[in-house]
Amino acid sequence: IQPMLERYPRMRPLLSVQAAVAALRYDFEATDRLLSAFDALSPGSPDALLEVGRTLSEARQYAQAAKYLGQAAARAPYRAEAVCELGLLGLQSGHDTEALDALRKASELDPFNLRVGNSLKLVQELMGFERIESEHFIVRYQQGPDAALATDMLPQLETMYKRVTGKGPGGIDHEPSGKTVIDLMPNQRWFAVRIAGVTRIHTMAASTGPTIAMESPSEGPGHSIGTYDWLRVVRHEFTHTVTLSRSKNRMPHWFTEAAAVYLEDSPRDYSTCKLLEGALENDGLFDFKEINLAFVRPKRPSDRSLAYAQGHWMYQYMIERWGERAPLELMDLYGAGQREDAAFRKVLGMGTAEFLEQFKGWASKQLVSWGMLPKAGEPTLGQILLEEAAASEQGRAQLLEELEEATTNSGWAAVAGGVEQGDWSPSLPKPDKAMADRWLAQYPDHPDLLQAEVSYAVGAAGDKPGADMVPLLERYAASRPVDPLPHQLLARIYMSLAPGEQVEGKGIEGAIPHLEYLDAREQGSATYAAELARRYAALEDWPRAAAKAERATTVAPFDADFRELAATIALRHNDYPTALRHITALTIIEPGRDIH
Repeated sequence: IQPMLERYPRMRPLLSVQAAVAALRYDFEATDRLLSAFDALSPGSPDALLEVGRTLSEARQYAQAAKYLGQAAARAPYRAEAVCELGLLGLQSGHDTEALDALRKASELDPFNLRVGNSLKLVQELMGFERIESEHFIVRYQQGPDAALATDMLPQLETMYKRVTGKGPGGIDHEPSGKTVIDLMPNQRWFAVRIAGVTRIHTMAASTGPTIAMESPSEGPGHSIGTYDWLRVVRHEFTHTVTLSRSKNRMPHWFTEAAAVYLEDSPRDYSTCKLLEGALENDGLFDFKEINLAFVRPKRPSDRSLAYAQGHWMYQYMIERWGERAPLELMDLYGAGQREDAAFRKVLGMGTAEFLEQFKGWASKQLVSWGMLPKAGEPTLGQILLEEAAASEQGRAQLLEELEEATTNSGWAAVAGGVEQGDWSPSLPKPDKAMADRWLAQYPDHPDLLQAEVSYAVGAAGDKPGADMVPLLERYAASRPVDPLPHQLLARIYMSLAPGEQVEGKGIEGAIPHLEYLDAREQGSATYAAELARRYAALEDWPRAAAKAERATTVAPFDADFRELAATIALRHNDYPTALRHITALTIIEPGRDIH
C-alpha cells in the first residue's frame, strides 16, 4: 500500500490497513503509533481499531485482537461490526460465555448478519451439550447417537497428547496451557457454523487454537463426509493447537500444516506421491510465497492438495537433514516475531530460496527410492519406446522426418516473431508384452516395465489374479513400494486360498502384511481393519486383533457390525471393560435391539 499512501496520504481506509499491516508484523509499538496518527486525523473514529482487531482475530492473535476490538466497540456503541467480531472471536477462542453476551448484543444491533445469527444459535445450542473431561481434554457432544463415540474418545486423546506434545520423533516438546476443548458437532451444518459462522465448509475438522471442532463421522442426511479416521484427523488438528501455542500463533501457514501432516504418523498415499512426482518433474513446486497462497486462494483444483503434500515433504527433509530440533527452533523464532527467511538463515544456515533448491535435489532421490523415477543407468519408459521406434530402418527414417519437420516449424515460428515451438511428438510404438519381456530381461527391477507386466498378467487372467502371479507382484511391490496395486492383488490371492492351501510357503495368513499396508493408508473405510481383526482373532493373536477391532470402530464408530466384532474379541480374551464399552455403544446405536 506504500505507493497508494504516497498519492493519498490522508485516505482513511489506507491508513487503517497500514496499522493492520504493522499489527500482522507483530510490531505493536508501530501499530499504536499509527493508530494515534489516525486519531489525530479522525478523532473518535473506530475504523482503524476495527481493522486492526479484525486482522489480528483472523491471525488468531486473540488477546491483542480483543483489546483493539473492545476499544472500537466502546467508541461506537451503536455500530455492530466490532461487537460482531468480538462475539465470533470469543467463539473461536473457546470463551463461550463472553461470546454469548457479545453475540446477543451484536444480533440486536444487526439482526440481518447471518454469521452472527448462526453463531448465536450455535452458542445457545452448545450450552445444552453434554460434557466429559480428562486430564488434558474436554469433549462436548449432543446427547444421542454421538454419545457412542464421545465415550471412546478420551483415552485415545490422552495417548495422542503424549505423542504430539512429547519429545519423540517429530514431537513438538510443548504443552499448551489449559485443556483443549473438542466439540463433536452432530452434522456438517453445525460444524461449519462452529468454525466459520456459515453453513458450508470444505473440511470435516478444524482447530482455532484452544478449541477443535469436528463433524461426527456418520453416514446419512446432514453429513457430507461420512465415516473417516477421526483420531488421525484430530491428531492433525491438535498438532495445530500445540504448534500455535508454542509459536504464539505466529507461523507461516505452510509450516503449521506441514507439522500437522507429519504428526498424522501415516504413510503417503499413492495419489499424493504421483502429485509430488508431477510437480517436481514439471517444475511445478511452489515457492515460499505461493505455497501459503495455495491454501487460501488456489488457482487450480490440485493446488491445495499440493501445498499440503509439498509442505509435509519439506518438513520431512528439514528433520532428516538438520534434526528434530530444527523445526522447533524455527517455531520459537516465529513466536518471537522473526520473519521466515531470517529464521531459516539462523537455524538452517541458508535462506528460503537456497533451501528450496537443495530440497529439490533430495526430493529427486526420494522419487527414485519410491520407484517413481528410474535408477541410475535405467532408461525411462519414453526412452525405451524411442529406442524401439528407432530399431528398424523404416522407424529411424520416420523419426528423422518428424524431427526435421518440427525443427523447421520452430525456425519459421521464430522468424515470424511467434512463440518458438520446440515440441517434438514422435510416432512411438504401442507397448506390448513381448516388448516388456525383452526389456525386463535387461532391467529386471524396472518399475514401469513390471507395472506393464502386471497389467498384462491381470488382463490375461480375466481380472482374477492367481497364485502364479505372486512372484511378479512381489517384484513390482519391491520396485515401487508406494503403489497399493500389488498389495491389493496379493491380498485377494491369499484371501481366496482354501484352508491348508499354500502359495510360496504361505497360507491364508499371507494376506495379513498386504492388508496392513492397505489399512495404514486408508482414511475413510474400516474394511481392512475389520478383516485384519478377524484374521488375527483366527490366529488367537488377541493384542493385534483387539487393536485392529478398535481401529475399525474408530473409523466407523456407528457401525453395529464393527462394534459387535470388537466386543466379541474383547470377550474372547477376557477384556471385560472394553467389551462393556462397545456393548454400551451398541445400546445407543441400536436402542431397539434387546440382545444388546
